[in-house]
Amino acid sequence: MRHGGFNLTVLTRNAAVTFPAGVTAKVVDFTSITALVATLQGQDAVVDAVSSPDPTLSIRLIDAAATAGVYRYIAPEFSNDPNNDKTRALPVFEGKKQIYEHLQKVASEHAITWTAISNGAFLDWGLRTGFVDIDLVNKKVVLMNDGRHVFPWTVLPAVGTAVSNALIQAEKTNNRTCYIYSIQKSQKDIVAIAKDALGAENWEIQGQHMETTLEAALTAVKSGDYSWKVMGDLIRYSISTPGYTGRLEQDDNGLLGVRPMSDEQVKTLILQISAELETDKE
Repeated sequence: MRHGGFNLTVLTRNAAVTFPAGVTAKVVDFTSITALVATLQGQDAVVDAVSSPDPTLSIRLIDAAATAGVYRYIAPEFSNDPNNDKTRALPVFEGKKQIYEHLQKVASEHAITWTAISNGAFLDWGLRTGFVDIDLVNKKVVLMNDGRHVFPWTVLPAVGTAVSNALIQAEKTNNRTCYIYSIQKSQKDIVAIAKDALGAENWEIQGQHMETTLEAALTAVKSGDYSWKVMGDLIRYSISTPGYTGRLEQDDNGLLGVRPMSDEQVKTLILQISAELETDKE
């Protein structure tokens, strides 16, 4: 079955995992280059959605894809600008940096081509999980510095749209990073919309000095602590600090079919997520 014009195959470790009707699933040994090459034979593109500090799996996938004759490789970026050296120097992005550089090296030596998608922070996921320090259910906020730094946020469906159109527009997305966003706002802007959506009363707002957070996270990493909390603090530092990320002056929204969201659309999203979280809480 074709989904959005594509024949989809998902590589999985576990045969028990279910996927939408018509999507082919193949169980594969991700530790074996031979197995990966065999599985990728005949595929035109690989979308790497691996999210791990360890780059070895993605590097293995890249090598297998090149050997199998895959034409386009979508890098496992989906974050801040991979060409920002300050951001890439943070330990949380070390694995992505190695993957990105390896992919470019392999592409220069083989017929494989690549595209990377930079989308800033995930707006919907970040609000659902509280990752961006905005708790919609309990109306609690920890502002990153003063919360006024503007940066790109993108909803997950828009990222999917961008990936799909990057493959359709293969010539225009060849061997480059594409930049997208749903909104370009500060954390404080999002809080203001949340107050409008959920009521301005009874919010508890605190501040957090992100340089102090960075120092603590780097100390933890030196001691071998790569926990989700530590990695999260490094990511939050990167999205809240000038020089590491910021407002996009140029973007690929038009090319990749990503439509910016209005404040009313963000408000509707916040109401939807808040209702879902309240239901889960019951």
